Amino acid sequence: ARFLVFYPVSLSYAQISAIIVVQAVGYYIFRASNGEKNDFRNGRNPKNLRNMTTESGRKLLISGWWGFLRHPNYLGDLLMALAWSLPTGFDAPLTYFYFVYFFILLVHRNERDNDECHKKYGKDWERYTNLVPYSIIP
Repeated sequence: ARFLVFYPVSLSYAQISAIIVVQAVGYYIFRASNGEKNDFRNGRNPKNLRNMTTESGRKLLISGWWGFLRHPNYLGDLLMALAWSLPTGFDAPLTYFYFVYFFILLVHRNERDNDECHKKYGKDWERYTNLVPYSIIP
């Protein structure tokens, strides 16, 4: 916002609409995917989501948002972060610092999570990653 005070950018209605759509889609993905996960964790399954049971008895979602991506909430987060930078245009790369930083943070977190889950679930994790091959970006 401070950047826009000192370097005003004139956006068309189409550009403003596109930014709003990116933000809204990101928010929807973030909320819908977290809602599915929370319902499933709390024993509710209103969408009849499918899951796979591991050898330890834990259940991993393999349908809905979590059957499409292993971290759909990260995708929603990234889209929202991108939408916050888009109003500045593309002439000032510094205004995309947060998006780039957040992208690196989430990719690193994803890698750590993948390693921990592989140690925790072993062959079940390999089976799961075959069923849900994409992590953050399809």
